Amino acid sequence: MAARLATPTGRAQYRQRSALVEPGFAQIFQRFGRHLNYRGRQAVDAEIKLLGTVHNLTKLVNHTPKKHS
Repeated sequence: MAARLATPTGRAQYRQRSALVEPGFAQIFQRFGRHLNYRGRQAVDAEIKLLGTVHNLTKLVNHTPKKHS
């Protein structure tokens, strides 16, 4: 992975990931905390997916369309 990230293409892709993915994780951690309630791979996977779904649904519900002038 280090060799892949050392290339110019790898660096560009990682910069794009940090701009798209990291804010979502930060928002989820801020709202729900950093600790999970369940243990085990399947339970943790389900909990993370549930938190992401709740986060996205909250964004949809609170979304106000832009008014075009």
